[in-house]
Amino acid sequence: MTHASAPLFDSLRRFVERDQAPFFSPGHKGGRTLDPWFRDHIAAIDLNNLPDTDTLHCPEGPILEAERLIADAWGVGESFILVQGSTSGNVTVALSALEPDEPVLVARNAHKSVLAGLVQVGARPVWLEPRWDARFGVAHGLDVAVVERAFEDVSAKALWVLHPTYYGTTGDVAAIGDACRRHGAKLLVDGAHSPHFAFHPDLPTPGERAGAAATVQSVHKILSGLSQAAVLHVDPAQLDTASVRRALQLVQTTSPHFAIMASIDLARREMMLSGRALLEETLDRARRTAERIGAVPGLRVLRPDDLDGPGTGLHQLDETKLLIGTAGLAADARDVVARLNREYGVQPELSGAGHLLCITTIGNTDADVDRLVAGLTEIAADVGTRPEDDDAGLMADLLAVRPATVLTPREAFFAPEVAVSLSEASGRVAAEAVTPYPPGIPLVMPGERFDDDVIALPRALRSAGNPISASDPTLEEVKVVR
Repeated sequence: MTHASAPLFDSLRRFVERDQAPFFSPGHKGGRTLDPWFRDHIAAIDLNNLPDTDTLHCPEGPILEAERLIADAWGVGESFILVQGSTSGNVTVALSALEPDEPVLVARNAHKSVLAGLVQVGARPVWLEPRWDARFGVAHGLDVAVVERAFEDVSAKALWVLHPTYYGTTGDVAAIGDACRRHGAKLLVDGAHSPHFAFHPDLPTPGERAGAAATVQSVHKILSGLSQAAVLHVDPAQLDTASVRRALQLVQTTSPHFAIMASIDLARREMMLSGRALLEETLDRARRTAERIGAVPGLRVLRPDDLDGPGTGLHQLDETKLLIGTAGLAADARDVVARLNREYGVQPELSGAGHLLCITTIGNTDADVDRLVAGLTEIAADVGTRPEDDDAGLMADLLAVRPATVLTPREAFFAPEVAVSLSEASGRVAAEAVTPYPPGIPLVMPGERFDDDVIALPRALRSAGNPISASDPTLEEVKVVR
């Protein structure tokens, strides 16, 4: 080891100097869409809570004015600036809208920050299965019929949905909002990937305009915000805003980065002054790119024609997201992404079993997508095609599993735990989530019981080459309540 080195800085510098075509977050794509003065003075505006700058925890000056402009731009009652990403917003929503041991309906493909909120509050989740798409190996939103049945079975005061998914797909959020109103429940929306929906009519229905009591959005993922820039929109008729502010004071740092906050302010201004035109150009570019990629043998792209209609979990699509199916290629999606990066200077957002995801935003250019299409075309020609595997039986078994709930996530989190071999876990209560990819839906959640069916499936999935997210990805051991 030598302290003359700076390994993290050096790795970042190497990545930047390779000049990648960026199909990942944040949306400003290396600063392309940032205000020039702001970009050049980010270090200078790394300030503290001063009389001239205001205080995030109790704003009464420019921060408060910026939050009011955000609320007006998104068409909501009140908005709050977040400097620790949508994670801080989701935890705040839990602290503001839920109570200990209270049942809450939750999409099972929820982000882990939703689970973090449930752990902090101690609410009792009732997990709802999202719609599965075998063509791309991903989970979408909730079917309205699934939501209605859940409300008939459980007297829940809230429903927490993912809108959209990571892949830009949504359920019928307007119909889901109507169902919540009929059953006297609050609609809570993890809308991390939806900050642009309000600014173009061809994008999906915004959760904050579908009756949501609270909507969390990551401004940095799609718009011109720095990483960790996010907002929380609240309907004051459904949630007490003073309670929300109090929860934020528990969650957010007392030393917020003013550049992050300012980037939210500037992203709002950009959307209000020219967002419609910028998003029109982005949508047009993404649609043309989807058509070009879809013409490559072995590849497919999720398009509006693939939607399943009103009331389903695949009702609308954010076409700026390019979900590219690779199951028809004689190559693993991870290898395709590695080659795109190494050989063509193209970096997608992620790869999964049978797909890769490219996030296009107002920061991308025609040159970016030309590099992407050229790289995919050449790789596909090199590796060739193959018949798509039919794993419907295994996935059907996985999605049909319903582990028994014994403890709340909070009770499981704070309970003494022990690592045991998977074969010895039958009858034990999970202390962690075990999540196969695909489908990205936890097989077992903290507080649920391992039984023989639950244990058999991850073994089969591992044998089939599916990655597993757990404390031990090999699943030699799992953590259970002692």
